[in-house]
Parts: sequence; structure tokens; C-alpha cells
Amino acid sequence: MEYRQAVEQTKVNLSDLQERRKDAVGENAIDFMNKLLTPEEIAASDLRVTMIIEIANTRAEKGISQKT
Repeated sequence: MEYRQAVEQTKVNLSDLQERRKDAVGENAIDFMNKLLTPEEIAASDLRVTMIIEIANTRAEKGISQKT
């Protein structure tokens, strides 16, 4: 797709989004994703997030960076 065509399509998409508001994208992306995932998948994802946060906090506390 050429640049001008892409720009024009984006303008059309934005206009549609403004007109339809919530109907175009839904109210809450997290709620939508939770409907797609099993409780086990949600729990595994939550665990991964918690672990990443803990690693980041520990690195910050100890002054450890990922730079080599």
C-alpha cells in the first residue's frame, strides 16, 4: 500500500472510530482478553508479571543493570 493510500485509509478508520466510539473497539481490552483466556492462563500470566516486577525491583534495589 502506498503512503498516500495508507494515510487516506487511516483517516477513514479514525472517522469510523469517532463515529462509533465504544462500539468500534469495546469498553475494556482487559475484560475482552480475560474472556479469551482460561483461568489457568490468566493465573500463569499474572505470575509472570509478578516475577518480572520482583526482578526489576530487586535489580533496582541492588543497583544491578542489564547492561554488559
